[in-house]
Amino acid sequence: MTDYEPSLANSFLSFAIYFGAAVALTAVFILTYVWTTPHNELKLMREGNGAAALGLTGSLLGFVIPLALVISVSGSLMQTAMWGVGALLVQTVGQFGARLVLPSLTADIVAGRYSAAIVQSGVALSLGILQAACWTP
Repeated sequence: MTDYEPSLANSFLSFAIYFGAAVALTAVFILTYVWTTPHNELKLMREGNGAAALGLTGSLLGFVIPLALVISVSGSLMQTAMWGVGALLVQTVGQFGARLVLPSLTADIVAGRYSAAIVQSGVALSLGILQAACWTP
């Protein structure tokens, strides 16, 4: 065995651990998001509501953008988990804020209005990009 092989094994193990943590955090985010929104995105998507799918996708991207940055700059798995929870909280508060400013947001998404889903996605992506920009090593 060469010196390269143990390094490769360690790199793969590190990848697997961080990727698994990212998938777990993302699953927690999706469950939290679906639980905290007044409408059931999964049910609406099964019924063919594209606006619900777009809104959920935008929120998901708004979460994983800062999560990806945190993974690349954090010093530990614990930091990654901590900042991942922070990203979840920012996205959740952001969506509550969007619904306060635009009270018809939920009804519009349920009605399949893409304009509402675009705004919801825009809020989530903007928050995610700002979070990612603010987290530096």
